Amino acid sequence: MPWLLILLLAGAAWAGGLDPRAKAQDYPHHAALERGTLGAEYHGRAFDSAGGSFFAQDFLIVEAALFPSGGPLEFSPSHFRLRLNGRSPELLHVTPGTVALAVRNPDSYEQRPGLVAGGGVGSGQVVFGRRRPYERFPGDPEARIPTREGTRQASPPDSLAAAAEAVERFGLSRIEAPEAGAAGLVYFYWRGKHARLKRIELLYEGPAGKAVLRLR
Repeated sequence: MPWLLILLLAGAAWAGGLDPRAKAQDYPHHAALERGTLGAEYHGRAFDSAGGSFFAQDFLIVEAALFPSGGPLEFSPSHFRLRLNGRSPELLHVTPGTVALAVRNPDSYEQRPGLVAGGGVGSGQVVFGRRRPYERFPGDPEARIPTREGTRQASPPDSLAAAAEAVERFGLSRIEAPEAGAAGLVYFYWRGKHARLKRIELLYEGPAGKAVLRLR
């Protein structure tokens, strides 16, 4: 196999994201752009799929897909903003790593209890409140747990680790979208009450053009 192809395949695997649907019209919300079509689906605070599931208390999740026309185009979460109830300022995206940190370490992330994580197996979910501190990074001194033998590092439960891995794996990164389409999750930080959201609009501005999708 040519080395260039190997590098391209490796880059595609690293980029993550979701498999796009066949066309933009297969998404609940879609719009025609100057150089392609855009599809989107609003998932609220949770995402559930056969490949992994998670719930992030302080984030809103939007699945976005771009189908360029006339050749590949850059597709990035930075092309999106979220407008809530018609008000400004609009929300900017946050990185998948930020959301994964909150899901992986619910006890230490801004001292915020009550994150829920599903490991992607079956329909069960596990609720975690404020318990012991988990290791935020290798060797975190605040995550040491006293034992009879001394101390040991606390690690996140497997379900939290699996959920955090899904957050990063499904998150949209900056990629070149082919004409066949590219998709991924875009995350927005918002801690208000979800029931108060009467109108949610996704704003796109990128190489394919401009669009506003009413998600709710």
